Amino acid sequence: AADLIRRSRPLRDGRLRLGGAPLTSERVQAEVRREAARRGFECPHPIVAGGIQGCDPHERGAGPLRANELIILDIFPRDLASGYHGDLTRTVVKGRASEAQRRLHDAVRRGHALAMSLVRAGADGGRIHARVHALFGSLGYRTGAAGGRYEGFFHGTGHGLGLEVHEAPRISRVPQKLRAGHVVTVEPGLYYAAVGGVRIEDVVLVRRGGAERLSRCAVPLEI
Repeated sequence: AADLIRRSRPLRDGRLRLGGAPLTSERVQAEVRREAARRGFECPHPIVAGGIQGCDPHERGAGPLRANELIILDIFPRDLASGYHGDLTRTVVKGRASEAQRRLHDAVRRGHALAMSLVRAGADGGRIHARVHALFGSLGYRTGAAGGRYEGFFHGTGHGLGLEVHEAPRISRVPQKLRAGHVVTVEPGLYYAAVGGVRIEDVVLVRRGGAERLSRCAVPLEI
């Protein structure tokens, strides 16, 4: 997904083109599905959501992708042989990120790093979530209703991952203990209509001494 965006070129109005055709969310989603199938996975509903669409964490994305906008890429394939899922999210900008976009991305990276440092056997998911929420607030990123929609950090910090994409334990407002051997996601995000949405997600194995990152993917912003 990121490679398609990286190889695209913007028109004067900002819309991206690749290979003589518009680069749309649907086109990237189709390529993700094909690549997943080629590798023995299924990924029927990848998220490729740019601009204001990325401010809804469940929006799959539709229409033209544009330069200089935040684009959320959320891929959650299922291995056809084992039935187990993966889950990975990155947020990118084709071109130059604005200062507001950079600050938002940096804040989410800091929240992600904080959560990663707190994940370990015996930790309370509710407390981890509260710490990330407090960090965002201290950086000036408030959560609440604005303009008829919620803005800020209004979903969980993570969730269990296995035969289902979303399963116990949760890292959210509800207290739940993490145990050694749990596989969970760490995926804080911030969403503001005036800037866009940023979410960064990795999969980790819970161990007694901390979190073992299972994801192997860089965290670029500009591509």
